[in-house]
Amino acid sequence: MVFLGYSQKAEEILKKVTETYGIAKPLSYTMSYSLYKDHDSKKVEENYKGVFHKNAANETYIKIKDSEMINSLKTNVKISHSEKAIVISNPVGNSVADFDMRQISDLCKVISVKDFKIYWEIQLEPKQYSDLSYSKIILNISKDYFLQKQVFYYNTAINFSQNYRTSDTHYPRLEVVYQNHNRKAADGSWFNTGKYYTVSGKNTIVLSQQLKKYEVIDQRIASNNIK
Repeated sequence: MVFLGYSQKAEEILKKVTETYGIAKPLSYTMSYSLYKDHDSKKVEENYKGVFHKNAANETYIKIKDSEMINSLKTNVKISHSEKAIVISNPVGNSVADFDMRQISDLCKVISVKDFKIYWEIQLEPKQYSDLSYSKIILNISKDYFLQKQVFYYNTAINFSQNYRTSDTHYPRLEVVYQNHNRKAADGSWFNTGKYYTVSGKNTIVLSQQLKKYEVIDQRIASNNIK
């Protein structure tokens, strides 16, 4: 079924999704990322996994490929293991949902909404001055308002050449699949930043043994005593 009043229907669905992800209850799910060279390619060029955990206090832990992100009540931590760097800053508000309804409304216009009985498909097109790198975005949303899949069609070319001496330029497609949603309480260790670093009496960051060779990028606001 295709909705004629699709813009209003999409707004209703996306608002429900934002509420579902933002509710103060535990939430966990897995993510799978597949990158294709072209918009209609069948061959996967790169695939990597991710995981998301949230507790009842809306603290979050996200791991995507070799990066980890923790947003607790007191601090925000981003770790890139490939770059051997850790960024520590103040906590970020409204970080729970994969996307926010306000951002969708501001940056994209709704092209269509289709009802496939067990999920909705919403097709979006970035607005002219949104600065998004996509020509089209497709969202698959379950009837209990969880995001099942996102498909991003890039409008900027990427060079897939391995040696960079020759050009292998394409407009890729990225598919992100979300599975295994559950409301079971996640282990508290996911949100414990103490396993990455501690703060000395002089408010100096001291990295744990496993990260001691990492570069520290301290973006904390001085007036905020993050621990």
